[in-house]
Amino acid sequence: MITNDIPFKITSYGLSDIGLVRTNNEDVWSFLQKNHFFALADGMGGHNAGEIAAHEAVCFLCSSIQDLFIVNEKKWSLSDLCSVTKLSIENANHWIYQLGQKKKEYQGMGTTLCVLLFHHDSLIHGHVGDSRIYRYRDKKLYQLTKDHSLKNELISQGKFIDAPNKPFPYKNVLTRALGTHKEVEAEINIAPVKPNDLYLMCSDGLTDRVSDQEISLLIEQCKNPKTLTSMLIDAAKSKGGNDNITVVSIYIEKKPHLSRP
Repeated sequence: MITNDIPFKITSYGLSDIGLVRTNNEDVWSFLQKNHFFALADGMGGHNAGEIAAHEAVCFLCSSIQDLFIVNEKKWSLSDLCSVTKLSIENANHWIYQLGQKKKEYQGMGTTLCVLLFHHDSLIHGHVGDSRIYRYRDKKLYQLTKDHSLKNELISQGKFIDAPNKPFPYKNVLTRALGTHKEVEAEINIAPVKPNDLYLMCSDGLTDRVSDQEISLLIEQCKNPKTLTSMLIDAAKSKGGNDNITVVSIYIEKKPHLSRP
């Protein structure tokens, strides 16, 4: 098996919290340590179908990525991995859509999805929906993903101005989700990775309650993934915690050089 070697040390921690209002958790996340792959999904749909959609999406993607590195003869290039990751997400959409067609209680189920795959000194990030990926670098927080939501679409068209005193009435309406339609286009991008980068993956249970500015301030206080993840979830719960909250924090460091005896 070929492992995905990278010139960095990756320290990560993820946690999913049911929140203070919901009776079940429809968020799912997972990671493949050997392949430096992370996936997070936020399900939607009645009768616990959202939880099933999110679970199926994450399992499908993890299985697909594992299969990529089983073939000994194949040395994956960054562009190859980018294309295959996009295809894997779109295949996951088809799988979930078919499940929704087979059982009445699953009809209409869907999920958001965001993924990170570190490869050499770069990363591939992909998403469908409004679960987000952030990068914190040089004391600046930057959102790598763009929400596939009605609100974001209207903002980009200049038809709505986002402001705290002007709440958007349909903030949870997604323009893309996994499993709700027979086909979906995943958004995939490549970005360089640098030491001291910190990456966040999160469901909207965090970002609906905690602003980017507040997230940035918490990162400034602590970059330890375990502590930071708990701080962010506590911040969302302190502001109501009306949704499931999932956060995955990933910190990048230089690999220590081994000294010769």
